[in-house]
Amino acid sequence: MKDRLEILAAWLKETALNNPFNKDVYRDGTLESAIKSAQEEVMYKIGDYLEEILKMDDEQIKNELND
Repeated sequence: MKDRLEILAAWLKETALNNPFNKDVYRDGTLESAIKSAQEEVMYKIGDYLEEILKMDDEQIKNELND
């Protein structure tokens, strides 16, 4: 399962960096561009969170769950 989550994290981050929502500065309006950029940022951040969680040891996981 951990391997699968590591792959998901990598895919999210890689995809976020490769213009997944086809931003086009010549055709998209300001709001469209902002929404697409926000989606990319969220994808990348989720990938970061997954990587951070996967690096935690069992004690850190338990502490997070108890907070």
